[in-house]
Amino acid sequence: MSARSAVVAVVLTLAGCSAAAPAGHEPPPGHGRPPSQSPAAVDPVDVIPDGRWRRVYRQKGLANGANFLDIVADGSDAWAVGERVEVDYHESVLVHWDGRQWRRLVQELPERGRSRTLSKVDASAPGNVWVVAEDNEGGDSGLLHFDGRRWSFLPDEIDENDEPVSTLEVIALGHDQAWTFGERWAKHFDGRKWGRYETPVTTNAASALSPQDIWAVGATADGPAAAHFDGRSWQRTPLPPVAPAGTFDAQLTAVLAVAADDVWAVGSYSTSDSRFWPLLYRWNGTAWRALALKEGRLTGVAQDGGGSVWIAGDVVNPELSHDDYFLLTHAGGRWSQVSSKLPLTALTQASGGRRLWGLAEDEIVEYR
Repeated sequence: MSARSAVVAVVLTLAGCSAAAPAGHEPPPGHGRPPSQSPAAVDPVDVIPDGRWRRVYRQKGLANGANFLDIVADGSDAWAVGERVEVDYHESVLVHWDGRQWRRLVQELPERGRSRTLSKVDASAPGNVWVVAEDNEGGDSGLLHFDGRRWSFLPDEIDENDEPVSTLEVIALGHDQAWTFGERWAKHFDGRKWGRYETPVTTNAASALSPQDIWAVGATADGPAAAHFDGRSWQRTPLPPVAPAGTFDAQLTAVLAVAADDVWAVGSYSTSDSRFWPLLYRWNGTAWRALALKEGRLTGVAQDGGGSVWIAGDVVNPELSHDDYFLLTHAGGRWSQVSSKLPLTALTQASGGRRLWGLAEDEIVEYR
């Protein structure tokens, strides 16, 4: 069986959990037995052929290339961010879809926002776009904000040791609100001023259903973690234990809130043999359930206009010069594999029908 085929031997039934497993927990394959051993039950997986993805934009790079890192769509507008890389220099990449074409913005950005790694983007209206802008060499990191007329740069806070307080994630709400997140903190912008909150997790990704229903996922010192904001405070929501002892870098890196009783969170952990294993959780309104996959790491999750949930991932091959990539979709209680050779990471719903946009290194691609 190929690595790609092995990945999609999926154990994803919410019912029929092992009697020996804790409540709400499906043991992933490899926990309590060698990872190569097949799980006890495998859901049917349909295979959708290649040919539905097409490139819609490619970014030329500098000496070390270009790379897209995040993408978001809001109505007829969409934004993708990343970087063009030299040995010790990062040039900001911000590309805008106006309903007709993708176009890179350069002169529109303030000077301090043009030589950064743009790592996260979110938008809730044409005049409420936020971007995390990292300066890993000079320490001048911050946020880019578009108010519908112009872009501005907001530098990160400086702590008592004169070190910048790094922003890891940003989400936009309504016409003028935003949340930013970092290492066990979050800040809320209400359109006029910022308020600060303590959070029980270091946030890598966040997703909001409303200003009173927001999810943040990432990690703590003891592994992957998730927290919820109910309009008053942030509270940690327990995750079923999945990663066994002796693993590394267990964290959640993407989250999708579909409804109050339907939230998806994905990530990965690694083992001492340099292999990655996926983390996949689903919130049912009361508790998180762990869904089990075979080898791989999960990098993105999105929902299309038809209600299907899409998950992007890859299998890292330490002995080879390339990874194997895969896509899974969930609709009507059934999982499907979408065959693709594209190195897809982040995904977002595009306007119109069941279209998706995705990032594949230096390309923006579309699925119809």
